[in-house]
Amino acid sequence: MNETKSVPIIKAADEELKQVLFIAMLPDSTDLHGDYTSSEEVRKAKESFNKSQMQANLFHDQMTDSFEVLESYLSPVDFVLGDKFVAKGTWLMNLQIHDDDLWELVKSGEINGISIGAVAEIEKVEE
Repeated sequence: MNETKSVPIIKAADEELKQVLFIAMLPDSTDLHGDYTSSEEVRKAKESFNKSQMQANLFHDQMTDSFEVLESYLSPVDFVLGDKFVAKGTWLMNLQIHDDDLWELVKSGEINGISIGAVAEIEKVEE
């Protein structure tokens, strides 16, 4: 049985460049909605997003140029980001923030993560 667990909010910011690295999806884990995602499905989601030209929107509401996705990739190895463990296969996104007000929201922690806004097929799995 997969237990629901909290998903760590992990980001690394470069103040000078106004860039921030966020975790987009964790492999082989259960999210805050109780849905489990395998490492293979995380890989497929990342590939689909990258093929869609990595377009940015703000709060699932409007397309924006206030930030852009610089990189979208799977971690090739386990590593530590700040004081948090990041597993191999974790989907990471590096964002370039262009808007000063948005950058302040990121720095203050008011914006503390990203959402991939994906559409998925759900498969009920026996426990």
